[in-house]
Amino acid sequence: MSDAPKLTLDEIKAAASRLVQAGGEVRAKLHELTVQALTQRELAEREIREVLAAITEGISLGAEQRAAEVKSALADALHGMDDALAQAAEAMQLAIREVAADARAFGANDLQQGLSDLKKLEEMLLETMGRVAANANGLVKQEMTAIVEHGRRIGTDTGGRVRAISDDLGNRVRSAVHDATDAGKQAAREVGARLAGISSRKLGEIAARLAEKAESLKKK
Repeated sequence: MSDAPKLTLDEIKAAASRLVQAGGEVRAKLHELTVQALTQRELAEREIREVLAAITEGISLGAEQRAAEVKSALADALHGMDDALAQAAEAMQLAIREVAADARAFGANDLQQGLSDLKKLEEMLLETMGRVAANANGLVKQEMTAIVEHGRRIGTDTGGRVRAISDDLGNRVRSAVHDATDAGKQAAREVGARLAGISSRKLGEIAARLAEKAESLKKK
């Protein structure tokens, strides 16, 4: 998890609202905020849902202040959040690969839970957006609902990334479960609980590498 001061859910919501209101590179800014919020927590279902809810509510509030640009503001912001979740999927993939490589040190249930959380990412995103849309008003409600419906029909970047890696991870987890021994069960309970934390760390590492690459390209 990130060493930076942990943003509260209210702070995340307020930050998302401000970024959407300000305009500019909304997609990139919401991507950055979502990654920051996720790396400060464990990449487990409850905390992911909390972050998504706070950011989506903030996006809705911010879009209300941009009456002439509601559609583009919402689309850019929600795509930024989708981009971040696709990146989180990659981080979870790396974490599961790492722990599956030593099945005796991790619990089969922990590995399976990690894979389950990964597969739920797209649904978490669409469910959260749908719930916030239902409580929104006017054009924000209309446009956000349309984005959710489009996501369910066509899919999201997150969903595409998850589907691309699930088969590989499924095989790795099944192999790890098969190789696990009774002797390792206690260590599994102690170490396996860190899987979501490892995922968060991986996400932070991915974000840092991308930021360094972007900075290097700017200098060139």
